[in-house]
Amino acid sequence: MKTTHSIAFGVAMMLAAACGNEEPAKTATQASPPPSPVEPAPTPVAAAPAPVASDSMPTSADIPREGPNAGSTEAQPAVTLTDGQILEITHTANAGEIDQAKVALSRTKDPRVRSLAQMMVRDHSQADKKGMTLAKKDSIEREPSPKSAVLLSDGETTMRTLKADTAADFDKDYVDTQVHEHQSVLGDLDNKLIVSATNADLKAYLGEIRAAVASHLQHAQDLQAEMQKDPQK
Repeated sequence: MKTTHSIAFGVAMMLAAACGNEEPAKTATQASPPPSPVEPAPTPVAAAPAPVASDSMPTSADIPREGPNAGSTEAQPAVTLTDGQILEITHTANAGEIDQAKVALSRTKDPRVRSLAQMMVRDHSQADKKGMTLAKKDSIEREPSPKSAVLLSDGETTMRTLKADTAADFDKDYVDTQVHEHQSVLGDLDNKLIVSATNADLKAYLGEIRAAVASHLQHAQDLQAEMQKDPQK
């Protein structure tokens, strides 16, 4: 009887030891560790823009302008002159041509240049006299303007240059000056004087002057071309 109890006690001890070595059953949530969270792929970093070449840098023309007239390409309004200012301009131009022609007559030995200078004295003297008569008749008083001041200053400079010219250079310089000045006066007549005049007599007078100036320009250009071909003639 004692032996039977000893066997039973031994079996019980073996079972208890076996049970102590077993791990407890895992629950459903413990069966496997949760998956590691997936990290999002890193966003690719955009490459820095390549430096712009200096010849493609924006210029002042590419920079937007501000203001109500920004980017406007319309021509600026023409300067309006009074009738008195117009008469002062024509008087200054006539006087300048007369003075230059008198210098030419005192210095040139070329009959072609002398003929041109004589025409300048005759025609510009007549034109100036007619302008003074018109001013008196229509009670238009001559008025200075920035344009007449520029003509006067340029005329004085031209006179100094012509007087200082050598004999060899004088004829060419005088004729070149007549071409340049008559081109300038013709442009002023078309773009400033005739369009600004309000007096009917003055408009008619400017039309006559324009015809004379165009004729003088043609004579001067013809002589200029002739002298370039045969300067010693």
